[in-house]
Amino acid sequence: PQGTRDYSPKQMAIRERVFNAIITCFKRHGAEVIDTPVFELKETLTGKYGEDSKLIYDLKDQGGELLSLRYDL
Repeated sequence: PQGTRDYSPKQMAIRERVFNAIITCFKRHGAEVIDTPVFELKETLTGKYGEDSKLIYDLKDQGGELLSLRYDL
């Protein structure tokens, strides 16, 4: 789909080196790595983002639960 990309093994190797260099630099200056989910329950994100919640893309899982993709990642 538009806005998505597949990376070849060669491109991934370059991408990993760049990300590792960035992470190393950030850690050297006291930053810590975090990992946040790409999607969450809709009610959780709606409460966090208020007015910006209209930028959230909604999904429904097979059980009918509303999930949302975070726009800020």
